[in-house]
Amino acid sequence: MTKKEMRKEAADRMRLLGLLDEKEQSVIRDFEEEHKVYVSRPRNLYASPMNQGVMVGVLYEWSDEERTLVEKVENQFQILVYHMIRNVTNVGILYAMLSVSSYEEEWPAERKALKGIKSDAANPLAYVWNAGLQEEEALDLSKGFGEWGSILIVEGEGGLCQIFPDYE
Repeated sequence: MTKKEMRKEAADRMRLLGLLDEKEQSVIRDFEEEHKVYVSRPRNLYASPMNQGVMVGVLYEWSDEERTLVEKVENQFQILVYHMIRNVTNVGILYAMLSVSSYEEEWPAERKALKGIKSDAANPLAYVWNAGLQEEEALDLSKGFGEWGSILIVEGEGGLCQIFPDYE
C-alpha cells in the first residue's frame, strides 16, 4: 500500500468524521497537502470535554513534540496517523491517534467503526499514548507508554471529543 493511497483513505475518513473542511480553513486540505495532523482538545486543557452538555473539542495545530510522537508511532506500526485527540486525565495526558492501516483489507472494518458518529458516536481502534502525569510546561512525550484499544468519540467544534465510560 502506498502512502498516497493511505493519505486519500485518511482524508475520506476525516470527511466522514466531520472534521473542519471549509474554504477558509480545512484540516483535511492541510493534511492532504502537508501531512499536517491536527489535535482535538478541550478548549481549556484541564477541563472536561463536556461544557454544560455541549461538546467542545477544538482543533489545534500539532506541536513539534506531537509531530515527533506521531512519526515514531507511524514508523513502529506502519500506519498513517490522520488525527489525534488529547485529554488530560487523572492517569496522565492521553493522546488517542486515529490512523489508517497499511493493510487495505482492514479498511472496510476501520471505516465501519467511524460511521456512527453522525447519529451517536464512533468506536474506532486507536493507538493511545499515555505521557503520564507531567507538568504542562515541561511536557516530554518521549516518556510514557502506549497501547491499542477501541475508543468512543463524538463530534466537537470542528474537531473530535473522546468519551470516557463512567465506571461508578
